[in-house]
Amino acid sequence: MKFQFTSLILAAASLSSSSPTHCTTSLALAGIYTNTSIPMGGNPLTPLDSAMLPSFNSTTVEDWSFDFVSSSADAGLSITLSRGTAGGRLAAQRVILAVVWPDGKRYQKLFYFEESAISRCGNGPVVGSWRNVSSAGGSWTFVASADYKHTVLTVDTEEVKGTYELTSRTPAVYPNGLVYPNTQGNPLFAPLLYWAENVAVGRVDVDFTIGGTPFVFHGMGGRERNWNSKPWGEISGRWNMARGLVGPYEFIVWEYVSLVDGGTYFSAVLMSRGRVVFRTQEYGAGKGSAEIEVKTDGAVHLSSNPPGKPVDSKSTGYVLRMTESGKAWKFDIEFTKPVYWFQASSLYVIGGFVGNVTGGLVGGEQYTGLSSGNLQEMAK
Repeated sequence: MKFQFTSLILAAASLSSSSPTHCTTSLALAGIYTNTSIPMGGNPLTPLDSAMLPSFNSTTVEDWSFDFVSSSADAGLSITLSRGTAGGRLAAQRVILAVVWPDGKRYQKLFYFEESAISRCGNGPVVGSWRNVSSAGGSWTFVASADYKHTVLTVDTEEVKGTYELTSRTPAVYPNGLVYPNTQGNPLFAPLLYWAENVAVGRVDVDFTIGGTPFVFHGMGGRERNWNSKPWGEISGRWNMARGLVGPYEFIVWEYVSLVDGGTYFSAVLMSRGRVVFRTQEYGAGKGSAEIEVKTDGAVHLSSNPPGKPVDSKSTGYVLRMTESGKAWKFDIEFTKPVYWFQASSLYVIGGFVGNVTGGLVGGEQYTGLSSGNLQEMAK
């Protein structure tokens, strides 16, 4: 496995340069952590797929997250690659996969590994791999181009095999909507929570076999980075996050309530054919602000698999409103399938969705498209 991974790094580096380059690797081992404080890496110019944490203590964690909705909005998936404390497991090297097929069949599983490595040679692509080295436990490996335009995630395990390919339609952006790289970009979104949207919206082609069942679709998706001083369950209250592709528009919106200070934090970025046309961190209906209204009267609530506990979500979709001088946009999201829904803590339930979205410039042409995202609600 080490030989295969080294070969992949060298191959990726050769794409960017034929001359020798300096290579770096951040290696994290399962269960290995320090008792010291960890610098959180908030430099806005640091490449977004880099390992943001130089090491880990008993609370820190960083994630690389991917999602997808099929072109017919009836299938989807969510993938999170994590290093650090997750699910009560200290210094875990973990992958979460959740999938829904058009017929409603669901799959969700946690995969734990002995180590993860994030490597880069010169200005070439970043290569990240979660793997076992003492047994044939397989691997999950992504290769992400330095400009964030192309990402390939390759899975080679006994139960899951295949590829997730993402081609971006949009630039990488910070929570304040500035395009990376920018010295005024700020990845600190909320207390103890850092965030960058590497790909707000892009084309996704998935070719997986999961437990012997094909999952082969194309559609829309995106990916982001988070790195936190403490585990998600300790710092996060409710939230609503959605991305969408509708006509010429792409958007990413996140409303988040912090358990650290009780405050509400917000980001909305709207693009048109990959160019930012609206950005704000101001929540509300006034000029230069935006809001996300939770809908509860739609046909699809998020549900567990098998059904029962936790009880279904209140949410069935959203209405997004963005207001600028002399113009406004409105987008209506309807959930079509739950991707996952489970108890995140004693107080909260977390879920992922795929859906349809309609909307556009108020008073202008209206479009129909795709949406995916995730939310956290207070448990009933």
